[in-house]
Amino acid sequence: MSTNEKNRFSTLLEELISISGVKNSGLAKALQYDASYISKWVSGRLLPTEKTKKKILSGLSHEIVNQSTSEGLENLYANYQVSFPEELENVIYDNLEIEYDYVTDLQNTCGSLIAPDVSFFASLNPAQYITKMQHPVLRRVKMLDIMAEMDLLKLNHEYRLQIMQGDVHRKLLHIYPDVHFSLVIDLSLNKIDDIYDSIFIMNMLSAMSQVDFYLYQNQQASGRMIFTVKNDFMISALLVNPDRCMSVTISSNEKNCNPIYHGIKDRCTRESLLCRRTSMKEMLSSHDYMHSILSLHSKWGIGHMTEHFLPDDLFHEILDLLKSSNDELFFDEDHLCYLHSMTQRTLAESEIDLFIHCQALSDLVVDGNLDFYDQKVHLTLSQRKKYFNHLLHVFETNSNLTFKLAKEPMILDFKYQTNQCIFLSDQFSYIRLNTYNWANNLAIINHPNLKHMFDRFFNAVWNDATSELLSDYSEIHSFFVHIIQQINILSEI
Repeated sequence: MSTNEKNRFSTLLEELISISGVKNSGLAKALQYDASYISKWVSGRLLPTEKTKKKILSGLSHEIVNQSTSEGLENLYANYQVSFPEELENVIYDNLEIEYDYVTDLQNTCGSLIAPDVSFFASLNPAQYITKMQHPVLRRVKMLDIMAEMDLLKLNHEYRLQIMQGDVHRKLLHIYPDVHFSLVIDLSLNKIDDIYDSIFIMNMLSAMSQVDFYLYQNQQASGRMIFTVKNDFMISALLVNPDRCMSVTISSNEKNCNPIYHGIKDRCTRESLLCRRTSMKEMLSSHDYMHSILSLHSKWGIGHMTEHFLPDDLFHEILDLLKSSNDELFFDEDHLCYLHSMTQRTLAESEIDLFIHCQALSDLVVDGNLDFYDQKVHLTLSQRKKYFNHLLHVFETNSNLTFKLAKEPMILDFKYQTNQCIFLSDQFSYIRLNTYNWANNLAIINHPNLKHMFDRFFNAVWNDATSELLSDYSEIHSFFVHIIQQINILSEI
């Protein structure tokens, strides 16, 4: 280890001062500290004390923003991908704090402010592994390249949820295209829980929609827990059982990180990609959307309400609304009208197994948000009533459709998550996510293992006599009538 190597907190502080164009003397004056203290914090010879940490970090983040040059401020906004001074101050504080805590934890556990080239642990439980995995570099939102190879579905549920939620600092409505994350898992069909694992993967895709995320299948991931950030960090272990990681190796040396990074990258091939991101415009242009409607043996799981069940008059109302609020429609109007007519004809004549989450119906009643070809559209109460009256009409008149309603969340771990939509068929299958930012919402099922898993998921739910599914005609009819009554109550208040 070089004697000139600095701790991560000091390195970050020096970078912030350099980018912002702020002077040490200006910081010292504002913080009412001698300039020598600032120099020692930057050089790594000294850290703020734990007692003064909050005051100093708050002061540093405020003054770096307040005293920054115009060019420096522009660069800081770009680096942290925020738009307002208060946001920038908050994320700089968060960045400084996580680096400070990391360095002081090293000092307490290793007796040094700088991480050793390699650390080794004979055995850790998954919670300890995940804590070690949450390196400060994951708070970066620009030029972050992650490769991981993990037997995720072998882990106990609580641990895989922690990994899915991650430690990447993300704001709900932001997109981070410079955060690249590729994850390789073992999706051997003899290992999966048809219902839990399918719902977990759909929710993981939703949780990762803010970053450039790719999910791959490779049996080599079996028994592995490897996570690496290019140039910055790696942790590897053997997952010997759902509760135990063995031979855990950790390093922040790029000579150790990068060979592992590139080794995993070589296994991330097009053939092993489980699903590929797309846009609705691409699906419409390539006729994939049409294939999803016309394919045989269609099975639809509706987790949030979509354009498929719109009556003609409401469909045209929404088109007119979108035309009036935008310079141009997101796609050719005539083609959308053609697809709408084709969808209505398909619902009238084709055999489709269709289960709808009751929560999706209730959500549309309350918030009025409809997924219209992956465009978020807000329906008025009268429009919601039109929508549900038409859905009731479709249910009453189209005997070719088999309806079932899911009364309760299928998995309690995702009870408070918005359900996703999945459209399965012989020819074309895709997942339609419902994310906070309404971006990266569409994923085409690319790998046969994923298609088989979702087919098994749908069949397991559809045929489970013990599940909370309404399948009796009168029960479903009563529920639809109840939904319409709810809208009437809201309209009369």
